[in-house]
Amino acid sequence: MTMRINSLFGRNVVSLFLISGVLAMLAFVVEPAVSPGFAQGFNKGPVDYDALFKEGLKRRGKLLNLSGKKIGDEGIKRLIASGVLEKVEKMDLRYNEITAVGAGLLSEMSPLPKLKVLILRHNILGDAGSLVLAKSGSFPNLEEIQLGWTETRDAGALGFGDTKNFPKLKKLDLRGNFLANKTKDELKKSLAHLKSLKLF
Repeated sequence: MTMRINSLFGRNVVSLFLISGVLAMLAFVVEPAVSPGFAQGFNKGPVDYDALFKEGLKRRGKLLNLSGKKIGDEGIKRLIASGVLEKVEKMDLRYNEITAVGAGLLSEMSPLPKLKVLILRHNILGDAGSLVLAKSGSFPNLEEIQLGWTETRDAGALGFGDTKNFPKLKKLDLRGNFLANKTKDELKKSLAHLKSLKLF
């Protein structure tokens, strides 16, 4: 009887030890996922886009730097409606979680004749986003566009080789995308007139 009790006790201790170990492992795995960013996400209030745009404007309205602000497609919609782009010559929209939807909004807005540099690196435009930008008439005097690391593939990149909408374009950056060697060779030929073409 005593041996049976000890045996049961021993098994219970082992079971408790195993359960404790599993719980500890779960706590280790789960905790980083919910803290602190998860909690901040719930505590984050509505974005004050007007204040954000005002803060990003520099050089008497000629530079708009929103790099890393993560405004997303909704932010692009608000930006276009805000009227702050009238004097902007350089717009930096890196790391903003912009998709093909946001690119479409940019491509359809009223022309910005003063805009010379558009930086869209490190967004998730894909071919659809790059193609609508290539076909856009919103940037008649653009001299530089940066589309590196935007998940653009062959079709999107080739759109810039075929377009006639950027007569003043001097620099195109497509680094970090998924381009075939054949595509790169075609772009080197069709865009040989550019001062700078970055494909690698």
